[in-house]
Amino acid sequence: MMHNRAGRKLRRTTTHRLAMFSNQLASFFTHERIQTTLTKAKELRPLAERLITTAKNDGVIARRKVAQWVPDRTTVKRVFENIAPRFVDRPGGYTRILRLGARRGDAAEAAILELVDYKFEAKEKAPRKESMADRARRAAGGRVETVRKEKPEPEEGSEAEAEGSARAERKAASAKSGKGRMDKPEKGSRVKTAPKKGPSRTGPSKRGA
Repeated sequence: MMHNRAGRKLRRTTTHRLAMFSNQLASFFTHERIQTTLTKAKELRPLAERLITTAKNDGVIARRKVAQWVPDRTTVKRVFENIAPRFVDRPGGYTRILRLGARRGDAAEAAILELVDYKFEAKEKAPRKESMADRARRAAGGRVETVRKEKPEPEEGSEAEAEGSARAERKAASAKSGKGRMDKPEKGSRVKTAPKKGPSRTGPSKRGA
């Protein structure tokens, strides 16, 4: 017979697994709902229900037992004063598991573990932060409207004439200053270059003679 084989190891060592369950229980009792994988939810569910049953009878021993799994004092106080009194008349089955299907990324089957009496409430959107423009409007005592200066639309045919006159003015200015482009030499004509200074490389140098 196989004894002491109950539970899932979840590919973790004993200390790692117990520390993970402790963190999950703290989050579960704080938010009354957590999202995890299906296998972890199945392992966590009996632990959470056992602690709720223990918290029904408030006392020093019960608080120490719950504190062994939940290291946060504020969360332990919440279990005894807020969660356990709601299930005094219920013999068990304080939690439920909702399956979410395959998780995106590793395709693990995800699930939600929550209390039976949990009521989902949509969170209100946080107010938008005041921008610099809003501050300027509030300082001016009203709405500040920025008016953009629109460029006048050119008339038809005026663009070509303006470009032609601008080119003519540029050519005339360059001709007067003499900074225009040099004329290209005609084909077949040779351009004389100044001779290079220094000893010629063809004959021997006079120093060695």
